[in-house]
Amino acid sequence: MGNCLVLISSSYPFLTQENFLETELPFHTEHYEKIIILAIDVDPGAEKMRGIPRNTDAYNISTRPQKLARLGDVVKGAVRLPLKPDYLADEKKYIGNDIRKRVFLEYFVERSRRQYGECSRILDKYDFSKYDGVMIYSYWFFASAVIGSMLRDDIAKKCPRVKFISRAHGYDVYERANSLGYLPMREYLLRSVDAVFPCSVDGEKHISERFPQYKDKINHSYLGSFDNGLSSPSEDVFHIVSCSRFKRVKRVDRIVDSLAALRGRTDKKLVWTHIGSGSEEAQIKKLAEEKLGFMRVEFTGEISNSQVYDYYKTHSVDLFVNTSSSEGVPVSVMEAISFGIPVIATNVGGVGEIIREGTDGWLMDADFKDEELAGRILEVIGYDCGRIRELRKNVRAFWEQHFDAERNYSEFADKLVGMLEE
Repeated sequence: MGNCLVLISSSYPFLTQENFLETELPFHTEHYEKIIILAIDVDPGAEKMRGIPRNTDAYNISTRPQKLARLGDVVKGAVRLPLKPDYLADEKKYIGNDIRKRVFLEYFVERSRRQYGECSRILDKYDFSKYDGVMIYSYWFFASAVIGSMLRDDIAKKCPRVKFISRAHGYDVYERANSLGYLPMREYLLRSVDAVFPCSVDGEKHISERFPQYKDKINHSYLGSFDNGLSSPSEDVFHIVSCSRFKRVKRVDRIVDSLAALRGRTDKKLVWTHIGSGSEEAQIKKLAEEKLGFMRVEFTGEISNSQVYDYYKTHSVDLFVNTSSSEGVPVSVMEAISFGIPVIATNVGGVGEIIREGTDGWLMDADFKDEELAGRILEVIGYDCGRIRELRKNVRAFWEQHFDAERNYSEFADKLVGMLEE
């Protein structure tokens, strides 16, 4: 009857996160008779906020609010602290005698088990025996991947041809991105998965160096953005855009501080637009109000992937800025360079794979100074029209070569279905 794809997301197509999945998923549809999406991190009652392709069923698997459910995971996990469960043997060398890491491990295990149970109840109504093959696809190499491993074992009892793969991005790749410097159950996941696809060469290298025995399973696969043409620079202002969640790792406050250093140093009218929302939004807005009264500041709030493209189509943007302390290969940067917009960004994760220093953008150390970013912005403001045109042409050409969604996602979709047919 054809193949089935079971995709485990965090929130897609509910809420407005994971915009990149909205871009990717249509490339898989021609390969599968049925696609089932399980969104594991959404509160009950959330409605679909994005469209989904034909032949696709999407479920919010949660039966309780996330905060309440995760509090229960912590409590149930703590009950196991005096015990020595089997998985502790793998993890002991990574957690040592650190009680915080042990608590996090037990919470992680309990959360994964709970969400696996919620996913299983939904999948029980499907007859997987009628499919030629089933691909289990976890979008993150974290709890959803543990769930994917367990679901694979269940479905394999009904359909003999089952594969399990996972993408990996930033927080689910780099231990340093976790406040404890620890990501649980790495070896278990690498044993279980048929392939893991970090979204950067740097991510592939990081996992392979830590777990060389599994390096044959680890291959990077770039994300991508759609082609909406080359945009034009501004004429009477200098327009800077940033796009991210308001959360600590994104360090939007550093953008505010750096822009504040531009006061009185250029005659150009300045505009800064930030796209996104999040837990630190009120704090950042207050900081901008205090420090950036000399320029125009705009906050769009959370908008959909298609609205981000529409924004770049209808607004002239001169520079994109990203100051994150940790990244994979940020889709927000891909979207900007697809329009020929040059970028200044911190050289973390795979960001150095998307920006060629001085050719289509500039890289800063993760611990950059405000004056460094401010100085670079002033330098770009001072470029003449010829240099700006050449810069934007180079930016666009690099995107075409490496981050075109049509090519990247088509190749990735073909690769997955090829694995099923091996």
